[in-house]
Amino acid sequence: SIPSKFNSKETITTAFNSILEKIGLNTQESNTISTLSVDVVLDSVSIVDTITNFLLKTGIIFIPFFDGINYFPYLIFSYVGTIVSLEDNFFATLNSIIFSGGSFCFIAKNIKCNINLSTYFRTQSEDFAQFERTLLIVSNSASVIYTEGCSAPIFLESQLHVALVEILVKNKGTLNYSTVQNWYRGDQSGEGGLYNFTTKRGWCLKDASLNWVQIEMGSAITWKYPSTYLIGENSSSDFFSLSLVSE
Repeated sequence: SIPSKFNSKETITTAFNSILEKIGLNTQESNTISTLSVDVVLDSVSIVDTITNFLLKTGIIFIPFFDGINYFPYLIFSYVGTIVSLEDNFFATLNSIIFSGGSFCFIAKNIKCNINLSTYFRTQSEDFAQFERTLLIVSNSASVIYTEGCSAPIFLESQLHVALVEILVKNKGTLNYSTVQNWYRGDQSGEGGLYNFTTKRGWCLKDASLNWVQIEMGSAITWKYPSTYLIGENSSSDFFSLSLVSE
């Protein structure tokens, strides 16, 4: 739900626009189609999603997770929980029970998405925990570039981030997935820092390709469980991961 200090999505959007401008995200409507589609999630509430209608006309679904449940329940429930099960690990179980938003992306068969799809998650409230979930489905012979960013301001109290990402790349599909997370470590004991626990998994079917680039900076603790299952013949996956912490 919307944090109590905000009374509407419009209030959140107004307060958040200056932050988006600082990081170079323009969410204002224009008469031209951008090469970037952005879903902005603030404290687990999706407040901005750009050029969604245009994408739908081209065979691409890229919308907030709960909108996906409302508009495309068959797609969501056909895939959610199949890549990472409820019992996979403690943090996957925790996320599956109480996840509070995220992004859903579905690329139809033979569609080559020339627009970069991006989700920006920001934890803006103190004493807050974010449990987002991402579901990416790339159909046969389709391709897409997806970028995810996460950040939070510095607070005196610690924060919790428990994320889950499920990816399915079908026959001859290609997905390039990148994530950059910029957190705060806190003091020497970790007080005030963010505790980051993420489970990310992809399945590649026949001749499919999944390329990961992940960078996590800061945080009091980073525990992540990334993996790719090469299920089909001639499937492939490249994985580059870097985690940085302060002294």
